[in-house]
Amino acid sequence: MPALMELRTRACHVRGSFTAKDNVKPALSRHNLIEEPASFDYNRLAHPPVTFRHEKLKSDERIPAARRYIVEHGLNEHFDGAHQDLGLIVQGGLYNTLIRALQQFGLADAFGRSAIPMLVLNVTCPLVPKQLTDFCVGKRAVLMLEEGQPEYIEQELATLLRRGDIQTPLHGKDMLPNAGEYTAEVMANGLAHFIGRYLQDPATQAVTDAARAWLQGNQTRRQEAAQQLQAPLPARPPGMCVGCPERPVFSALKLAQQDVGPVHIAGDIGCHALATFEPFSFGHSILGYGMSLASRAGVSPVMKRRVLSVMGDGGFWHNGLLTGVQSALFNGDDAVLLIFKNGYTSATGTQDIISTPGDEAKEAAADKLQSLAHTNQTIETTLKGLGVQWMRTVHTYEVDTVRATLTEAFTTEFQGLKVIVAEGECQLERQRRIKPWIASLLKKGRRVVRVKYGVDEDVCNGDHACIRLSGCPTLTLKDNPDPLKVDPVATVIDGCVGCGLCGANAHAATLCPSFYRAEVIQNPRWHERLIHTLRGSVVRLLQPA
Repeated sequence: MPALMELRTRACHVRGSFTAKDNVKPALSRHNLIEEPASFDYNRLAHPPVTFRHEKLKSDERIPAARRYIVEHGLNEHFDGAHQDLGLIVQGGLYNTLIRALQQFGLADAFGRSAIPMLVLNVTCPLVPKQLTDFCVGKRAVLMLEEGQPEYIEQELATLLRRGDIQTPLHGKDMLPNAGEYTAEVMANGLAHFIGRYLQDPATQAVTDAARAWLQGNQTRRQEAAQQLQAPLPARPPGMCVGCPERPVFSALKLAQQDVGPVHIAGDIGCHALATFEPFSFGHSILGYGMSLASRAGVSPVMKRRVLSVMGDGGFWHNGLLTGVQSALFNGDDAVLLIFKNGYTSATGTQDIISTPGDEAKEAAADKLQSLAHTNQTIETTLKGLGVQWMRTVHTYEVDTVRATLTEAFTTEFQGLKVIVAEGECQLERQRRIKPWIASLLKKGRRVVRVKYGVDEDVCNGDHACIRLSGCPTLTLKDNPDPLKVDPVATVIDGCVGCGLCGANAHAATLCPSFYRAEVIQNPRWHERLIHTLRGSVVRLLQPA
């Protein structure tokens, strides 16, 4: 059986070493196949009434066996300390942070030795009742450090103490925050309350006072910084990658809503969920992966305008095809579905899916700079096979075309499911293919042309509509070089991948004509060098002295 391990964020930031055993060849694998299927056993099924027996076995045999295993193998750890009348119970993932917080009070050293006894719950489910009650017996107080809420462990521990008639005071969320990450500072605040109430040690009083001063100083510095800034710093939300093929569609959607009016947008999980941030702020709801079209069914019947559902191709295959598309077709819903066909499950690391461009298409592409999402038509053929009658395919970077297609979908007299497939290969995958290809061409001394975009600062009028319409990270501001103008001008910084969105937006929205397209030629041919020299001479002649 495969083993799944999920690492907490803190575990990913801790370094250490351990001795591993040698790998053991599995008894069953693709190289050692099972000759005969297992014999039929009704009790191994997972539906009633079989599950009734499993519930009884879970409480009577399995959980007790798990608790014995935890104790026999020492999975939970007990650390003694000088102050035997107090105790700390902590989730295993918080142990290192707790030690750091205790160090601020002089109650732990750099090697993890704590002056207050600790029970570290490396296994939080199931809990071992006797282990917990034995730890609490005879102590003046115990502090439970449990991240998250509700406080499941603290509530169960309180029940165990009450049933065992153990009168040890239990503290937890009364001294620590109900929600949020338990950082060293957050834990130190909780420890300050606990120590101030139960531990007055002259030997560590100076360090304890210093820790309280440190906590107070942090709060004071935050207040002073807020007063000096006078206003909160602007938020820096995450955004789509430079050249992301999904950004142009949201630019087009902004323009389309100028024609048809605001529409309700059912969002989905994926890169396109980043459109919920500025400058787009699209997405009234996000229910689940591939659930946008299904969730729209609860809204569209009471909306005057048609509702737009946004979905990626990963979400389409994961859930959208069954819960959304087939349901909308079966019920005859008048819905609009926009599918981002970038060819990968990009938000989680560009994993391949059914509609990923094939290796053959990547190898055969003469121009590897171009998107290859169109080479796989699995989504389109699937939709046609299900009976979708109104379907349009657009290229994401053609903003004006996407705008017209969206407007048509919102206003057409056709009643039924309308699907727009927006093709544009994931920019991350494109760059992973393009960069090695360009490097190989340069190594061979071959001619390479790369496109860059820029802004003519003499033409830019400084209204920054281009930035509000695209949100591209490489399209930003700089000081106006004209001393008679105070408004900053737009500029394209390094990192531009030449997707052309800025120019497409300027054309579709009729913005100022300040964008220009430049070709950077490496290893140019002889006649290109000659033309470049002649052009430079003419430009110098035309320039004023």
